[in-house]
Amino acid sequence: MKYIIAILTAGLLLFGCSNENHEHEEDTHEMHDHDDDHAGHDHGEGRHIIAGKDDHEATDGITLNNGEKWEADNHTNEKVSEMKTEVENYKKNNDYSKLATNLEADVSELIKGCTMDGEPHNQLHHWLEPYIGLVNSLKDANNDSDKSANVEKIETSLNQYTEYFK
Repeated sequence: MKYIIAILTAGLLLFGCSNENHEHEEDTHEMHDHDDDHAGHDHGEGRHIIAGKDDHEATDGITLNNGEKWEADNHTNEKVSEMKTEVENYKKNNDYSKLATNLEADVSELIKGCTMDGEPHNQLHHWLEPYIGLVNSLKDANNDSDKSANVEKIETSLNQYTEYFK
């Protein structure tokens, strides 16, 4: 039951982030100008159709912006940096409960302060949604082996963020 509540909370937070600053994004999202070939892409009536894929490097999940990192806002970069620090602190003190609590709070603050929009924002969600699942798994871990494995996955995900965002 606790897991279901955590998933619902994460979903509401993500929905709030995506709708808070972008209530009518589908109606106003303008088509991007690119030098690459748009053959086979449906842009509709002057709008860029986004359904989990984009013109940049169309694959499932997060992608680079034509081989370059996406521009993230300062708030998001700061929150990710704080989360990395939390993981480093955990390695020193092994306070699993504190790590889980702090990461959950950091995710909530990241979402509340989200100012990104457009495709960088969409790509952020491709990273953030699985990351939230990892944080929830960390909270629900029952033994040291699971806790350790979850911390490693979280650290890998935080490093992945820096591969895709600047």
